[in-house]
Amino acid sequence: MKKLISIDTNILFDIIAKNIDVGIAIIDKDGYLIYYNKAMGEIEGFDSDEVLNKHIFDLFPSVDIKNSSLFRCLETGKPIYNDLQSYINKKGKKIFSIITNIPIIENGKIQGVVEFAENINKIDKLYKSVNNWLNYPKLNNLDSNINMINYYNFDDFKTCDKSLLNLIEKVKRIVSYGSNVLIYGETGTGKEIIAQSIHNASNRKNKPFIAQNCAAIPENLLESILFGTEKGSFTGAITKEGLFEQANGGTLLLDELNTLPAYLQAKLLRVLQEGYIRRVGGNEVRKVDVRIIATVNEDPLELIKSQRLRQDLFFRLSTLYIRIPPLRERKDDIFFLTNYFINKYSSQFSIPPKKLSKELQDFFESYEWKGNVRELINVIEYIMMTVEGDEEIRIKHLPAYLLDYLNRQDIYEKDTNHDSYSELIDEYEKGLILDALNKNRWNVTKTAKDLKIKRQTLQNKIKKLNIDK
Repeated sequence: MKKLISIDTNILFDIIAKNIDVGIAIIDKDGYLIYYNKAMGEIEGFDSDEVLNKHIFDLFPSVDIKNSSLFRCLETGKPIYNDLQSYINKKGKKIFSIITNIPIIENGKIQGVVEFAENINKIDKLYKSVNNWLNYPKLNNLDSNINMINYYNFDDFKTCDKSLLNLIEKVKRIVSYGSNVLIYGETGTGKEIIAQSIHNASNRKNKPFIAQNCAAIPENLLESILFGTEKGSFTGAITKEGLFEQANGGTLLLDELNTLPAYLQAKLLRVLQEGYIRRVGGNEVRKVDVRIIATVNEDPLELIKSQRLRQDLFFRLSTLYIRIPPLRERKDDIFFLTNYFINKYSSQFSIPPKKLSKELQDFFESYEWKGNVRELINVIEYIMMTVEGDEEIRIKHLPAYLLDYLNRQDIYEKDTNHDSYSELIDEYEKGLILDALNKNRWNVTKTAKDLKIKRQTLQNKIKKLNIDK
């Protein structure tokens, strides 16, 4: 019998954790992060060097002992399986995750917790992509009025930016010519709204519109989904049309095109040039008439330079090239869209419209909005759900991740129009003490030491500021 070669288990763990498509984070018994893999960073919006050796309450101000499954597992020593959690990550995106927490127990004592997280959004995209491909009806039986994922028109793209309005008018005039389209815009700028609007304004509007996020499908499935399969081409393969055949006569949206591997970009280029596809495992060449709309969320020229996008494919697709500027470059749109979504959610939630304080307006204008319009929508929705009565919207009403951003940037502005200076100081001090207490699991002595104040002073402040566990 062949003897197995001994391999360092630490090396094995690191290889697995770095390459697995599941978020992994490990905290020690005091709540400090000691391991954080790339997949977890993609879910939560952090890089590992931002979080290692930091306390989880410092990274997620909205999390405390009461609502943290990590700390619940740490205190009880009992594993927590498949706990559904929702929160807004660092980039302002609403995340739904399935969380599993496993305690690390050594010699009967809890030394920490390992957390596994699966991004439901990503799982859902994968399921829908494969399910749509498997269950999409043959075109011979397809009602010409049935379109897939086909909701938006140009009127749904809300903007007051003059350059964008001029671009949209230009696109409207030439959209009927049927040229392929490349749309460049950061995440959350509204690329799919523009893509669907182009389809609905074209002479293909009564034909299929199919959208495929290229990043949502494993590389080994992408070719089969795009071009179809013939029975017997691989184990379990069935004869099935690909997305090009399903979209014949209509439009195929390829989202995040730059995530396609180089060999598939070459095959896509050939289809665009010749108008024919061949199924995986098949010999028959099939003619297709499909308009391609592709999107990228990084500068195409930089993608070409880094060899993540073929230059010839870029030229073939960019007959009609559309760049959607990020929200931070459209200052007028920030307040135009803020007012639009305040009124929208006011009507939806049956509550009075609310106004932004001057301090909040200044913050909105200076903030980078890395999540763009999608992040702004999430922030307004959160505010409209949480601000009570006719109260003016102020800095303190922002989601926790933005308050954390303000604290870290040291740009928290006092609201002189409403709260007195002393009230603002008390509110800020209360937050600091609460964070420290949670960090030290409400051990007053340790908290006082961290804050570098006397224990009696801390007790007096807890009483004065009505801080309740």
